[in-house]
Amino acid sequence: MISKRFRYKNIFLYASLQFCGNIEEYFAKNTQKLVVFIVQPRIKNKGNIVRVYNEGSIIEQKEIELSKNIFLYYFLWYVSYIKFIFKYFTREDKAVVITFHPISFFGMFAQRLLKNIRFVFWIEYFPRANLTLRLFDDLKNFYHKRVNFTAYFGDRVNKLMNGKIINTKKRKTILWGVRPRIIRKGIPQGSLTMLFVGVIKESQGLDLIFSFLKENKEYKFSIIGVCDGKLYKKYKKLLTQYRITNRVYFPNKFIPKEELEAISKKCFVGVAPYLTGSIHGTYYVDPGKIKEYAELGLPIIMSNTSIIAPYVKKFNAGEVINRDIESLRIAIEKIRKSCDVYLEGLKRFNNYFYYENYYAQKFNFLEDC
Repeated sequence: MISKRFRYKNIFLYASLQFCGNIEEYFAKNTQKLVVFIVQPRIKNKGNIVRVYNEGSIIEQKEIELSKNIFLYYFLWYVSYIKFIFKYFTREDKAVVITFHPISFFGMFAQRLLKNIRFVFWIEYFPRANLTLRLFDDLKNFYHKRVNFTAYFGDRVNKLMNGKIINTKKRKTILWGVRPRIIRKGIPQGSLTMLFVGVIKESQGLDLIFSFLKENKEYKFSIIGVCDGKLYKKYKKLLTQYRITNRVYFPNKFIPKEELEAISKKCFVGVAPYLTGSIHGTYYVDPGKIKEYAELGLPIIMSNTSIIAPYVKKFNAGEVINRDIESLRIAIEKIRKSCDVYLEGLKRFNNYFYYENYYAQKFNFLEDC
């Protein structure tokens, strides 16, 4: 019998060491038995972890080895998932699997036959730019109507999948949540450092920041995230060419949350200079880095894309810009001159997306499971 302390009984959750909207924290607090499978990006595939919670406390944790080889990566991922489902949940357990990837649905009929499982597919969208992404999109569309519940990382994804925006018990938009914290006052003394967090791709538009640094020598830039070797070499070459290497911290790795927070305290703004347009995945979804900046207490500068941009404007939590150096310069000057105004906006933004209240409302359908 489920304890009255917990909203949910048995959940298997996919998560990431990259920012994940406090989703693990939320379900750990509110689930009687929770199994979390943390899967790292294949390009830096270390630190994959399975964590098991019982009534809010971790009772088991261990690292899982996958592979950088694309075929072995997904094969070992799937085998590990099946192993965890059978190890941690009995046939009598009514379990819910919350996943962002259709790999979990392979053999779905057999999974349901052998285990009492329901699925929640929390759907992102990636334009069909190459064979891998086309395959991913085809799998996503195939399973979309076959799972018990679907959630969407934005209304644009919702509309793309359904032809219109649906908000029902079984199908709805769910964005990332935020943990409100005490927001500092003003810009850190003597620091004009910008921060970028997340997986690094060319569509993230870091070249705009590099060009700005070339022309504005008083600024620095910290990049916390990973990219493939080819792009890393390209960007390092660009830093040398622009003579800004000594002003850019770029370790090409993810770091623990505590270390990220320490770095963020020396920064005055979080940047997300995405390439714009519907050919880029960010146009459709709620990118995690925006919520990360808000949670770290950093005013946001982002290009005019993504369904989260209107909320940044609405709460005055930062500046939404065009992708050019002049727009970036104006946004930075505004934040420097009126930093406390934007910090007040961040408080309103964070309170609106406070993960405890936001997820409790959005995931209320799981209480019946």
